[in-house]
Amino acid sequence: MRIPSYTMLDHRDWHSCNEALVRRGELNLDSSVLEEWKRELKKANKGKVGEPYHYPESYIRLLAFVRLLFHMP
Repeated sequence: MRIPSYTMLDHRDWHSCNEALVRRGELNLDSSVLEEWKRELKKANKGKVGEPYHYPESYIRLLAFVRLLFHMP
């Protein structure tokens, strides 16, 4: 008895699938975050008593966003 063979045609565009998976993990940052770093720190530390701030609030928010985006604990 002969067993029928089935030919499955794969019509997926693997290049597009791979590119979509790569883009899923991308995170594009605006360079203004780094440009504003010193200006924001200077403003936050003006008139402050004690240890000066080392990281601006925008950087802390950026880290929180990255943590949520990538489901980090």
